[in-house]
Amino acid sequence: MSSQEERPQVLLLSSNLRRRYAEDVLAALALPPGAVLQFRYEAQYVAPSLQQKVANGTILQQRALIGFIADAASPTDAFLLPVRVAEIVAAECVAEVFLFRLRVTDHVDLDDYSLSRTEICGESRRVIDKIMEGNGGSYYPAVLKFPAFPIRTGGDQAQLWISVARRLALHPTFEDAYFMRVDQPVHLAGTGSFAFEPEGRLSLSDLQPARLPVSFYAQRYTEAPKITLACETDGRFLRVSSDASHDVALRYDSTEFWLQPDASSFDALTHVTIRLGPEEAGPTPVAAVRFPVVIKHSRVRLISRVVISALGAFLVATPAILGGDSSLTLRIVLAVLGSAALSAATIVMGRPRS
Repeated sequence: MSSQEERPQVLLLSSNLRRRYAEDVLAALALPPGAVLQFRYEAQYVAPSLQQKVANGTILQQRALIGFIADAASPTDAFLLPVRVAEIVAAECVAEVFLFRLRVTDHVDLDDYSLSRTEICGESRRVIDKIMEGNGGSYYPAVLKFPAFPIRTGGDQAQLWISVARRLALHPTFEDAYFMRVDQPVHLAGTGSFAFEPEGRLSLSDLQPARLPVSFYAQRYTEAPKITLACETDGRFLRVSSDASHDVALRYDSTEFWLQPDASSFDALTHVTIRLGPEEAGPTPVAAVRFPVVIKHSRVRLISRVVISALGAFLVATPAILGGDSSLTLRIVLAVLGSAALSAATIVMGRPRS
């Protein structure tokens, strides 16, 4: 980090003890900036000093460093690697389980890290020993006291992402895994991007379809099992108007999914899930991200519908107001125009769609 103020105050590590823990690492690496994910720890794995900060609420808005750790007790095979920087937006203890909601921000620059697993393991052992030394001789995966890592933030996020992925792939946990990066959604016309709200939700309206760029990388490609990249929505309030899945036949590539909001006459909450991995569950962790999307009923569309409906009703009633003495042709034209306006407001602009 370029200054002491930028150094993360909290270290949150996820391991390979369970496949889900390793998948949390892939999700942290894949999520677009501003999205939120949740880490969970039993109380015995959270350092007492961090537990205290959660209890008094002073942990909120603190910068956290998310990392991957494996074989922490091994003198030779310990593997610890920084993955992503995040901001703690919520933290609580529920029934002896600590929940941390993290809004991901920057990828980390690992230029000072070797691409040799042996060298990373050697440095990891020294870092883990310092973490234990700073926490009374005990190892915790969630701590406040930890040595400074030789990392920076800033720069080309795509390059930083693939730099982390290449180093994670050095460990057997991820050597066959596919790494994914989901960029911020952008307008179909490419005129700007959609930012996530502070709670990690993405807001779209029925007049705002979005493109969701996705990139992936693997250390090596194999024919089997078949790897699929898929985007899933609820299909009612939000649907995929592009191809919803792709068979992955390369080690690295990029694509995009088109998201089409389809609001009802009210705002709705739904989710988007992007998954990259084998169709059948296996020992290799799968990269998957899920984030909430608020579909807002367009106020512009609502007002337009009301205005067009009112105009149509007025035109339909006008022949009766003019009476039989008026031109028959004029009355027919006004009635047809009114009917067309009412049809447009009811059928073309109506909601919901099936």
